[in-house]
Amino acid sequence: MIVKFPFVVIPTDLPVWGFWVKQVATPIITVVGLTGNTLSFLVMGCSQRLRKRSYSQFLCLLAVFDSLNLVINQIDLIDELIVYKRAGPSLFLDFSDGLCKFYNFIKYVFLLVSSWLIVCLSIERVQAVCFPFRKKLIRKRYSVIILVLLISVILSLTQIFRILFIGNIQGVCSAVQEYLVLYIYLHQYGYHLTLLFGLPCVIVLTCNLAVIYQIYVIRKEAGNDRPRSLDSTRKATTMLLLIGFVFVITMFPQFVCTSVILYYSTETRIHIGQNILMNMRPYLEIVSVVSYTNFCINFFIYVLCGKSFRRELRRVFKRTRRGSFFGGTRTRTKEEVMRLQ
Repeated sequence: MIVKFPFVVIPTDLPVWGFWVKQVATPIITVVGLTGNTLSFLVMGCSQRLRKRSYSQFLCLLAVFDSLNLVINQIDLIDELIVYKRAGPSLFLDFSDGLCKFYNFIKYVFLLVSSWLIVCLSIERVQAVCFPFRKKLIRKRYSVIILVLLISVILSLTQIFRILFIGNIQGVCSAVQEYLVLYIYLHQYGYHLTLLFGLPCVIVLTCNLAVIYQIYVIRKEAGNDRPRSLDSTRKATTMLLLIGFVFVITMFPQFVCTSVILYYSTETRIHIGQNILMNMRPYLEIVSVVSYTNFCINFFIYVLCGKSFRRELRRVFKRTRRGSFFGGTRTRTKEEVMRLQ
């Protein structure tokens, strides 16, 4: 008996421990991620103190798109389990060609937007730390909204090929056979290696190293006379740098595995490549789980590095317990006035 695994036919008698690790770990990541992203969005978006920070707009949007990616990953995971256990038809069995095109299109666009929001955060830190006195083009709310919309449109245009080539092939949303080879090249080289990881990784690492060097120069020149405002900026910058480095670390294993698979996918190496892919399959499942953690870990970075975030998070819980999350301050003010009267 055989099953299809990313464009290659693989026997089902291979080790499936990686599959079950993925099935167990991914729902946990999804629940933790949705909870953390929701709290992050509430704290960053509803706190007047944090809402004024230049990076908060990006972090709110990042929480939204990370949550969407977690939900879509979970849907795909459920479909994999149903097909594997033969518990019923695929979730996509009754999808029309149009629905398959739309689902795959938004799935990969959302993934790209999450990656490039981290790029935006890194560029914002470069402007904040290296060029603090220049005009803050991407540090205003309306500028952030315009920038993210522009990036989303550009990234959407790069994924038009999915609308052109995807269809419902025997109950599976896949590229039609006629364009399968072209689709694989566009997906692996254009989308995965270049847009999802390659370019974002290069930009994030370059920006982060530039920020680290600038902080080193400033601290060296200031010596022991550093103002307290500099320490506050440093804490926020440390948090944002860590987000960028975690993105690179969690996505790098998948990048390496994809590169190895593509290297052995040529006609001269295909016989070796199939054996390597068969042996790598459980580890590929683990690598995908590692990449999923990128969508749930940011909340813990905020808690670990952000003193202001922890303070505002405590206020959120206090207001929630009082049942006055959105209007707690105003209610307390009215009560105080009534007591005075």
